Amino acid sequence: FASRRQRRPCGTTRTPRPHRHCLGRVPDAAGHGKRHAWAVRSSWEGLSLDDHMSDVEAFCAAVGASDGTVPVDLVGYSMGGATAFALAARHVNGSAPAASRLPVRRVALLAPALLVTQELYAMTLSVQRHGGVERCVYNYRTEAEAEEMLRLVGYAEPLCEKLAPVLAWGRRDQPPDFWWKMWRGLGGVQAFGEGEVDAAVDAKRAALASSGSVLAEAATPVLVVQ
Repeated sequence: FASRRQRRPCGTTRTPRPHRHCLGRVPDAAGHGKRHAWAVRSSWEGLSLDDHMSDVEAFCAAVGASDGTVPVDLVGYSMGGATAFALAARHVNGSAPAASRLPVRRVALLAPALLVTQELYAMTLSVQRHGGVERCVYNYRTEAEAEEMLRLVGYAEPLCEKLAPVLAWGRRDQPPDFWWKMWRGLGGVQAFGEGEVDAAVDAKRAALASSGSVLAEAATPVLVVQ
């Protein structure tokens, strides 16, 4: 973005100087990037949505973003989108501790993992009951499995072929069931049995509706890029 005064005759623009309090911080989400070494413990069972939110809160506190003086814009992709949406609602409605409350100003969600189809919930509950983590499309490890996942979430076919090798390579050193546990934890399905697909979906919808109502009442802008 640039004002007319910042535009150069050749059509390029100068980058506007950021506000002195404008800081960009992009941490690896819990379980992503290099933050998964602790997950090789056999007792580790994944991360819940609350775990993800608490992790972001701890990060914000560590970088001084939770003192209430500087507005915070939350941007989340995929699992991070689900975290950002719920986190924004938790801090906007005042349920977060006052001493660490984030003054959320805006939220941007990029292909957020907010809700999946009943078929995918059925798959998740079936794997939870009978095993076979390779049946979980989000637990992909090979290039072919990565392509299947990319098609499922809506990537164009040429991109599926290009991105699949990169995604598969990124998971080469992770435990075989790592992303199954990550997915199960985020989905919050542990409390449901195999035949309770509708109940699992309804519970997720209710949580999303609650967060959405909080943000709507507070007039917090939410941009979704699907």
